[in-house]
Amino acid sequence: MSYPPPYPDPSKLPLTWTLASYNVHDLFDTIDERSSQELRPAENQLRNKLTRLRRVLQVLDADVVGLMEVETLGVLKRLNASLGAGAYPEAILLEGNDPERGIDVALLSRFPIIQILSHTADTYDTPHGQQDRVFSRDCLECHLCLPSGETLVVLVNHFKSKRGGELETEPLRTAQAARVHEISESLRDQYPLVAVIGDLNDTPLSQSLQPLLCGSLTDLLDRAIPQSSNYSFFHRGQAERIDYLLASAELAARFVPNSALLLHDDWARRASDHAPARVAFSLAEDVPGSYPENLTAARDRLDPPRTGYRGAARINAARFMPHTLVRLQGQVVVVTGMVERVEVSRGTGVLRLLLGNTDPFLAIQVTIFPTDRAAFANAGILDIGGYTRGKMVQAVGTLEFYREIPEVSVSRSGQLKVLPQEESQHGSHGI
Repeated sequence: MSYPPPYPDPSKLPLTWTLASYNVHDLFDTIDERSSQELRPAENQLRNKLTRLRRVLQVLDADVVGLMEVETLGVLKRLNASLGAGAYPEAILLEGNDPERGIDVALLSRFPIIQILSHTADTYDTPHGQQDRVFSRDCLECHLCLPSGETLVVLVNHFKSKRGGELETEPLRTAQAARVHEISESLRDQYPLVAVIGDLNDTPLSQSLQPLLCGSLTDLLDRAIPQSSNYSFFHRGQAERIDYLLASAELAARFVPNSALLLHDDWARRASDHAPARVAFSLAEDVPGSYPENLTAARDRLDPPRTGYRGAARINAARFMPHTLVRLQGQVVVVTGMVERVEVSRGTGVLRLLLGNTDPFLAIQVTIFPTDRAAFANAGILDIGGYTRGKMVQAVGTLEFYREIPEVSVSRSGQLKVLPQEESQHGSHGI
């Protein structure tokens, strides 16, 4: 398969590119027979899961993303498709060695993939003197062509968890760490730019990871993230980092200062129990002094929208839902979107139209208070029985955030209307 060059004009090459690692936590298909009944989601559950993950991936805005706990190539393609056409031309998943849960490692890439290698058949000597497969999932080896023409090799991993006992499972994690170290060292003579990423299921000071962490690879999160926020998972109530972005010496030399990110926001934790990690690298040996961070990530991380914030400028691209358009009109916001659900709050009688998603947290909401409902009913607009999912509406009002949920409250019938089919607008747009 041939690919068009991502940057046909060399004079317009980007200065940096970004790499991320993300355990998406039980991204199961609805139809695959390998997953057990209790793990197989209903279709609406999967849609909500994909929407949450999409929001996180939009904020990360990484050029290359390694993913863990993805069940099938089909569900990976659904996640990729939810990001929009052309978001990641490459979506790779090879079946691994996990017969119990059927979860695999995967890769999304904006850069062309030159070669893919699986290490599912690699073996090691067990403590009982037998030979067994070393990787409980896989060490997925992907060779990518960077815009500079250089080859980047990414090794995506998901080591054995502590389920079954920490001491009992430690020998396998140790063997996995040693084997990944061997693979990365064998690559460096021909491919200097090597990254080892993934959920290694143990902490940086653990004995099991020392064969990997005490070698020539640099733990970029340990180097760049303050200790107080250097965690990615809660194990028995304790914050610890078990997710990693490791780089060869040549790749680490291109690490861009201030680019490391571990996303701990509440809305991100609703998508997965792991915090996603991201770093940036320079395409050339001259490393920029700082990283021009994605504004969405900066706003959400440093200045999260909470109760009391007003104004349409608080909405950004990562918050938009499918089939929803948001634009400014003077001091008010105009929201055009498809009604996915109508709900009435118990006790208060507040009516909300959820635009773009059935999940309240992931929808832009149009709020109508009980005292205002008569105005809409008299105008023939509000008919709960017939106000079903699939109608396109337009609401004009002041935007507020309540617990990070964007809400537009309307009080007059002129502020809300149902659009004729020919006026319906689709797509996601920023302000």
